[in-house]
Amino acid sequence: MTNAFQVAAHKIAGSIHVYRQILATFAASLLSLAGGLTFGFTTVLLPQLQNDSNFPYDKDLDSWIASISPLAMMMGSLLSGPMSDGIGRRLGQFVLIVPFTFGWIIMGQANTNAIMLLGRFVTGICTGAVRANSMVYIGELTDPKYRPVALFCPSAAIHIGVIISHLVGKYCHWKTACYIFTVPNVLAFSILLCLKESPLWLLSKGKIDQGIESYKSFRGNGDEKELTAVLEKTRERAEENTTFKDILNIIFSKPFMKSLATVLLLFIAVQWCGINTLSFYAEAIFEKTFSGDIDAFTLVLITDSIRIAASVFVCIFAKVLPRKITFVVCCMATTLVLIGLVIYLYLNPVGLVWVAVTCLIIYIAMASALTCISWSFVAEIFPSKVRGFGSGLSSSMSFILLFISVKVTPEVMHRYGEQVMYAAFAVVTLITGICLSFILPETNGRTLQDIEDSMYKKKGDEKKDIGMATLPNSTA
Repeated sequence: MTNAFQVAAHKIAGSIHVYRQILATFAASLLSLAGGLTFGFTTVLLPQLQNDSNFPYDKDLDSWIASISPLAMMMGSLLSGPMSDGIGRRLGQFVLIVPFTFGWIIMGQANTNAIMLLGRFVTGICTGAVRANSMVYIGELTDPKYRPVALFCPSAAIHIGVIISHLVGKYCHWKTACYIFTVPNVLAFSILLCLKESPLWLLSKGKIDQGIESYKSFRGNGDEKELTAVLEKTRERAEENTTFKDILNIIFSKPFMKSLATVLLLFIAVQWCGINTLSFYAEAIFEKTFSGDIDAFTLVLITDSIRIAASVFVCIFAKVLPRKITFVVCCMATTLVLIGLVIYLYLNPVGLVWVAVTCLIIYIAMASALTCISWSFVAEIFPSKVRGFGSGLSSSMSFILLFISVKVTPEVMHRYGEQVMYAAFAVVTLITGICLSFILPETNGRTLQDIEDSMYKKKGDEKKDIGMATLPNSTA
């Protein structure tokens, strides 16, 4: 019996670094879950405000209460890159947790539209900043064989946050819900206290001893191939003087622009396929789509559950699914079911509502997979010197696209009907899917250094570095 305990203890001790990776992923995912609460809250908040005699409801401000968060997310994601590059990934998350928590408290205390908008703005900024920062933190500390799964976890957490916001917001007063929504931030703060800073960030700042200690804390003493490669690049770059002009040369280089264009197309597909817009107006959209044939809130919960199931499926099979092919296939499938939904709404056949519900379910599943896959690329395809800048910039573009979609969708539905809305989603998804089938790289199972070398080195030159190695302005 003693020997059995010793063997078990030895195995646990030998894999403790894996548990640290899991814990770090869980902490970052909790903050993404908090972001999901921000996404989904307006679906249940706006109907409650309309019926709250103690709140000065203004219908003209509905779309602003919903869309101000995506606008703030854009600002937050722009701030996150320089912040996480400057003070670190872990500390950056600590800094964001405080205003994130106070944002919910501000909303809980709101008795005017101005204060409500302020609370939505603050939580929006933090959601945008956390999204990019958490992906980078996870990407830098996880082993390449676990990274595909780990990078999908924040996206799955967002979907979980959306359904929690719908459930809590439906059955609790909106003020009470706001206070409940501070819990994930507190839990994430507690877990991050027990973890170390990103090893690649420490190494990029010249903190070699701390970086190696952090690397072994998260990766153990086994395969040190990536550590050796990063250290070699760091020493090479330490002998050079990296100027602001050098950084600008990288930002305006053709490979960087190609990476940025790739990510922009990814986010056009995700934000304008309509899946995230549903999080803000789900109940209203379903009421118009099905005209009372099915309970709208029941359908909201069903679609929320499908989003979670699709995200979990992608997480489970992330190691074996080729991301590029999976993304393109999901784009085509999303396009087809959206076309099917448009045809149903145009013909409006009697007694065939199940056809529309089936199309909607498949649409939600495929589009949710698109969301998970798209964000996983952000932490991988930018060069390490400007990965923080690239991740923050691409995230801000994503939230600008979301802001436009959330602001415009109610007007499109009102003026042209839901058929035109779904048709527009289909056209955008089809075009971006075709474009990305040619330029999207396959990154599954590769180290960050390998991805960087393959994308940013000159053709036919295996050894010459064009200035993309891990350095002081790095953000995975």
